[in-house]
Amino acid sequence: MRMVWLVLSVKCLAFLAAPVSAQAPEAGFNPTPVSLPRSSPGPMRTVTARDLLGLRQVYGVGISPDGSKIAFVVGEADNISNSYRTAVFVMETSSDEAPRCLGSAGTPHWDAIHQWIPEAPQWSEDSRSFTYRMRMSNEDSWQVWRWNGHSDRLTELTHVPGDVVSYRRKEAGRKLILTVKRPVGADEGEMSKAQGIHYDQRFMPWQGMPAILANFTEQARATETWIHDLGTDEERKATVEEEHTPEPSIDDLQRFVDEHRPAGSDACRVEGPRLGPDGQTVAFLCFTENTSDTGVFSWNLFSANLFSRDVRRVTSRAYTFSDYWWSADSRFLYYVAIQGDGRSNSVEAYDTRTAVTKVVYAGPDFLKHFSMDRTGQFVACTRERNQQPAEIAILDVWHSRLSTRVNLNPEFVNIRLSKSERIAGVNRYGEEWFGHVVKPLDYQPGKKYPLIVTMYRSGDYFLLGASGNENPIQLYAANGFAVLSFDIGRLRNRRTNDFADRLLEWKSPTESLSQAIALLTKGGLVDPARTGIAGFSHGAEIVEYAISHTSVFHAATLSGPAARDPYFYYMAGTGWQETFDKWGLGGWPEGPSSANWKQLSASLNADRIQTPVLVNASDSEYIASLSLVTSLQQLKKPVDLFIYPDELHVKNGPRHRYEIYERNVDWFRFWLKSEEDSSPEKISQYEYWRKLRADSAPQSPALVPPMR
Repeated sequence: MRMVWLVLSVKCLAFLAAPVSAQAPEAGFNPTPVSLPRSSPGPMRTVTARDLLGLRQVYGVGISPDGSKIAFVVGEADNISNSYRTAVFVMETSSDEAPRCLGSAGTPHWDAIHQWIPEAPQWSEDSRSFTYRMRMSNEDSWQVWRWNGHSDRLTELTHVPGDVVSYRRKEAGRKLILTVKRPVGADEGEMSKAQGIHYDQRFMPWQGMPAILANFTEQARATETWIHDLGTDEERKATVEEEHTPEPSIDDLQRFVDEHRPAGSDACRVEGPRLGPDGQTVAFLCFTENTSDTGVFSWNLFSANLFSRDVRRVTSRAYTFSDYWWSADSRFLYYVAIQGDGRSNSVEAYDTRTAVTKVVYAGPDFLKHFSMDRTGQFVACTRERNQQPAEIAILDVWHSRLSTRVNLNPEFVNIRLSKSERIAGVNRYGEEWFGHVVKPLDYQPGKKYPLIVTMYRSGDYFLLGASGNENPIQLYAANGFAVLSFDIGRLRNRRTNDFADRLLEWKSPTESLSQAIALLTKGGLVDPARTGIAGFSHGAEIVEYAISHTSVFHAATLSGPAARDPYFYYMAGTGWQETFDKWGLGGWPEGPSSANWKQLSASLNADRIQTPVLVNASDSEYIASLSLVTSLQQLKKPVDLFIYPDELHVKNGPRHRYEIYERNVDWFRFWLKSEEDSSPEKISQYEYWRKLRADSAPQSPALVPPMR
């Protein structure tokens, strides 16, 4: 049961990233398995960057069909060795014994922008063994490995040429159906370079030729279907008949829905089909984007019977869904409803016979990584809260009872964490926002504190590092800051070719930020003269707009790139340029769209910016930040840029992540509290920042034009 991508704006990143692991060397890997220490209560201490960096997290959970065992994957970063460690564990559901470590789970499963994507172990029908896709070094190929139920390690099961990118079990024939990407021969790659490379939609020039060539190589890899016989271990390419999957294609399902959707239902785009075990029922999301309406994005969950041609809308009450799966008999469709307000999710069950929906779980814990047993009684998952990292848990569906089975980070019992409080509002454009306020660790009532706003996602889950995991919320609080973990709320439709409406993507959150800070100021918590803001990706876009169109913020950090600039337009490639055209920013930037660019671009409004800016950029994205950085430098505004080699959109190098944590804290302490870290290794950093402060030409905030 794979989690559905929810953050629609992330889809724009298809233009920002190449296929998996194609652009940068992968982060280091340590084959020593992760260990789970026992709880050992001791003296309380303050949280550190290493505590947050080394947090053990779950990257896959699978319960056996008979409900007797749970297999789960754990990963952690190690700043000292600049590498990652993993482990596969198995545990009995009816026992209190500690989980049994089966060794390393291999290298992390990085996606196209270097996010670590969870993948659940797949159990055999008899619950005696499970398989997991892994590799034991960055140089190895991805293969399927197996635990036989008796050994203390997983062993490599498949040996197909190339990388297994996905697989499914076919129990009836005791086979694995493998989707394999074949490697590209060295001669093929050299030939394409010798002949010259045509400039087309594949190009993203701002990433540089090494990344572009790696991208082309990845795209050139052929995909094949292979069969692994579990009885004989024979492997061969699949026949045409064997390549056929019982699950209908997206195109087939789209035609089916268009022909048979319920009366009164809007036309929608089909995504994420899940075929039921009976081979007749299928669940899918349908996304409605009415570009003539400015309401919120609309997602519906449907159930369809491919034989009776009955299509039913399961629910339209949720903003979207993080997961959905079928019961073993295909009668019940379980789904996890997301309301878009950051609150804890709920698990619900839809009865296809009666069309009745019941709530399976609704509580304060945020649940993820769902896996249900054959009977439908037990669901293995993770649970977490704002101050509690993820734990392995079991949800008893029949009795609506949730219980923790494994505490992955028992050390946190000895770490002081700041509590959070939810705030929310509606801005003058009628658009919702919400966030979680984390008070300084040693908060004193009546005292006003400097504020750091982290963008642009928040919720009832553990507040770690905000979007991109570059802003350590609890570490900020431990250093005497109030923190607003801010969320822009539910995403909205924007009308095509209506720039004024599109501009609300940045203008509306900026208005919400001003409203939130005014509330915190009125409540006596925040000193409005010492407010900072930090953003990653779309959050960085909002930060750039906010600091160039208001005088609210007095320090900022960016990571992205924001890429809403005429300079980026020239380097973006045709994919991005087509998107800009739909936004009302198409054509020659100095032509008819120039007035629109002037309203949006931070670099074109750099003379209005009075906020010291720190930019943390990967080497594959820093060029897109140079327009703003250079503009601020030429205007003698305080700006600093750090470039992190061998990184993609999400910076995953442990040492890089540690440096970004520390540097962001230092930046806000310097500009908002006039404090400096006395560590000898930071002497040059502060010498440069003092020079920035001395060389900048201060301007009274009253002289900064107000936001239009």
